[in-house]
Amino acid sequence: MALPKYEQIAWELRGQIVRGTLAAGDPLPSVPEISDHWSVAKATAERAIGVLKVEGLVDTRQDHGTFVRDRTLLARTAGERYRTARETGYAYTAGEHAEILAAEEVHAPEDVATALGIATGDRVARRHRLRFTGDRPRSMSCSWFPVWILVHCPRLLVRERIREGTTRYIELQTGRKPHTGRDTWTARLATPEEREVLRLDEPAAVAEIRHITFDATGEALAYEVGLKPGGGWTRTQEYPM
Repeated sequence: MALPKYEQIAWELRGQIVRGTLAAGDPLPSVPEISDHWSVAKATAERAIGVLKVEGLVDTRQDHGTFVRDRTLLARTAGERYRTARETGYAYTAGEHAEILAAEEVHAPEDVATALGIATGDRVARRHRLRFTGDRPRSMSCSWFPVWILVHCPRLLVRERIREGTTRYIELQTGRKPHTGRDTWTARLATPEEREVLRLDEPAAVAEIRHITFDATGEALAYEVGLKPGGGWTRTQEYPM
């Protein structure tokens, strides 16, 4: 079933914010501009803007219009980074960068093996990264990849940023296009090590997302566990009931 028109408009504007096309402080198109561009009623345009307000992406200033809020409030999933990389060639938007803390071959622990469909203890590639906005750490993640991928993707074992992102890199090198992503979300208290890396006070909540990328055959190409401090992001989903 197609999304309602106001959700389609919100999706397009949200994508521009994620990619940095609309940066923090930039004005959102006005209600009349949205109405004309998408050939919808002004009420529909207002509802689309309302979705972005609920998600914490924009603010309306009386008599001045609606403006993009600081993008540090935005949660960017592995799927969103992949779409950004396909559209721009870069996995990160302006002001973002990553430090690669580890890039190595390891034995797969049980949860990694289950996610990738391999045996516990099999060799996998592991990349551990810390993402920044400016000089402030905003999230951290570990990704694991089946060892066969290393034949085609040796940069996975190099402690250097992969500009186009690992998922897009694997697609370009192997021809195995990501087909489906599965995300599992939870919230918990940060461990002492996580608090230290993310510069958090004690106690601190973090949101955790576990992501698996599958190709068209259903084979897992990558497994990622990402962490972001609680209170730093908002995600909203609307669905029929």
